[in-house]
Amino acid sequence: MTYPTIRDVARKAGVGVGTVSRVINNNPRVSQETQARVMDAIQELGFRPNHIARQLPRKTRLRSIGVITQAFVNYYSFADRLRGVQKALYRAPANFELTLYHASSLENYEERLASIVSASPVEGLMVVDLDLPEEYRAMLTMAGIPFIGINHFQGADWPCIGGDNVEGGTLATEYLIQLGHRRIAYVGDEFLDYYGFITSSERFEGYKRAMEGAGLEIDDQWVMLGEFGYEAARQNMLRLLNDPQRPTAVFAMTDIQALGCIAAIRESGLRVPEDISVIGYDDLDLAYHTGLTTVRQHLELSGQLGLEYLLRLISADARASLPVPRLPPLEVVPRQTTCAPR
Repeated sequence: MTYPTIRDVARKAGVGVGTVSRVINNNPRVSQETQARVMDAIQELGFRPNHIARQLPRKTRLRSIGVITQAFVNYYSFADRLRGVQKALYRAPANFELTLYHASSLENYEERLASIVSASPVEGLMVVDLDLPEEYRAMLTMAGIPFIGINHFQGADWPCIGGDNVEGGTLATEYLIQLGHRRIAYVGDEFLDYYGFITSSERFEGYKRAMEGAGLEIDDQWVMLGEFGYEAARQNMLRLLNDPQRPTAVFAMTDIQALGCIAAIRESGLRVPEDISVIGYDDLDLAYHTGLTTVRQHLELSGQLGLEYLLRLISADARASLPVPRLPPLEVVPRQTTCAPR
């Protein structure tokens, strides 16, 4: 037998799933006319919120924690976060397992969340590098599914664990300035990606603050944006090197992009750091193995703390007012790709 879902109700009533959620939760912002349409659709379809079913005794020993992220996420940073999740899961009760969900588009993201709410296959959900609008939070709350964000949303009105990108960008650039660099470039993603994630613009804002705070000029030709990845960063760096007044240092948005910049510099017959210094962001394992100076944002720890927080919410004595864990401060990790300009 196929049971109606919240999306079926929304389609029947001609409204969004968030509106259905607000009607079920008696939100006063819904008009009486819309509320009547939704209630008619609920009665006609025989829809029942699954949080009731979640209170019934379970017939299986396995209990699932969901992790949802964009399909084209930075694999390396996600892998570090997931390693932290797995470490925490190893110390958790033995009957918990992970379920991974990929969202290939914003529409697919909504469909995934609606499916999770309707089927209630997980007891908690970690949202990695994606926003969670109010209507989605209402849907998860209605289904009795606690959630936590592992991302960089500062001042978000939902629980999130992550560093401050603006602060991190400032730290990276100030470090280069303290070494004596004055001509500093920025290599990163387009400022607003398909999922509405603004990591690149936030880190650039930190770069801009540090440059302006030191009274340094920002040459528009030294701000290179493109698709995420090693190859795009390499190509952008090659273009930067064509400038007769090339920069003496580069702040790359991620470690992967920093390595692309280093490859381009060496291909051009220049040396790192003697001719051009490079600093990245993330502090992945490969940053350690390649001697890359970078900003450490505690990726693995964020995954670990996120899972531990969810498990506390799921436990019988959990309270809604549980404080969200905080990461240690961001920090620059100096290695072999930066030095004073020569």
